[in-house]
Amino acid sequence: MPLSFLQIAMNVSLAPFGALRRHGAQAVPFGIQFVLIGIAAHLHQGAGVWLAIMLLAIVCLIAWLGSLRTLQIITATPISRINSAAQGYVALQGRGRALAGLPLLSPFNGMPVLWYRLHTQQRDSQGRWQYCSQDESDACLLLEDDSGQCVIDPQGAEVHTLQRETEIRDDMRYTHWSLTEHMPLLVLGNLKTLQGETLTQTERETVKEVLADWKQDKAELLRRFDLNGDQQIDENEWSLARAEAMREARRQRIEADQTAATHLVQQPHDQRPFIVSAVKPWRLKLPYRGWCAWHATMFLLACVSVAVLQQTGLLALP
Repeated sequence: MPLSFLQIAMNVSLAPFGALRRHGAQAVPFGIQFVLIGIAAHLHQGAGVWLAIMLLAIVCLIAWLGSLRTLQIITATPISRINSAAQGYVALQGRGRALAGLPLLSPFNGMPVLWYRLHTQQRDSQGRWQYCSQDESDACLLLEDDSGQCVIDPQGAEVHTLQRETEIRDDMRYTHWSLTEHMPLLVLGNLKTLQGETLTQTERETVKEVLADWKQDKAELLRRFDLNGDQQIDENEWSLARAEAMREARRQRIEADQTAATHLVQQPHDQRPFIVSAVKPWRLKLPYRGWCAWHATMFLLACVSVAVLQQTGLLALP
């Protein structure tokens, strides 16, 4: 096998092209497989071939187990409503929305998007497209269902979308993936609810404000707390007013915390998949089933290759 095959294998493994980038956890073993196949084909025989094929089998086995685990997690995680979802790893489904403020504009066409990835290639002197760069947004977006909304931090996520555009400008080719407003989304990740304690006033400050408001209406204050009818608020009556103000402050605090609570979905810390997908759940599983089949097939081929080469005498074990 000519050396050019090894060079092609290296290019495949190192170029972060868009189709594989959507399945980032699979791109690495896929590229390693091509490198090992190229190395084995270039060496032809000897201990190096045996080592390359055995490494290929190990990589394929590990990748198959990883793909199978991801597929099982996607299948076993039920879809929850945002406001009733438990803390931790969840699956949420709704529509994408932009955060308030300046919109995120795609560098591809200047249009507002929720997320984008722009893959850039340049044509060389022989007419082949060579990888140049890749730009991916990391701005947060909102997911909304009929129960509420949550913030999605897409950093580290595998983003799946069918919205793809390709354009050639002179010797440059641009491939653009995006998520847009109101697009149906499925999100699997770690949900954490940030309560509003740090955003609201302390209880003591709220009590002072409540008492100050009550003092503005002296007639109402006397009606509520002047128990002996002397048109004065004595020390005991004022203690009663403070106790009632504390209860009112707690009630306001709970309402403020509930209003200020923010649901945030981020990348899990335990290596479970973090996925933001604009495709339907059944379709999301298809690529992972394909990866399982691919890695299992490559593992079996590697094992068969070792056996066949050993029996034919082309491969001498070290």
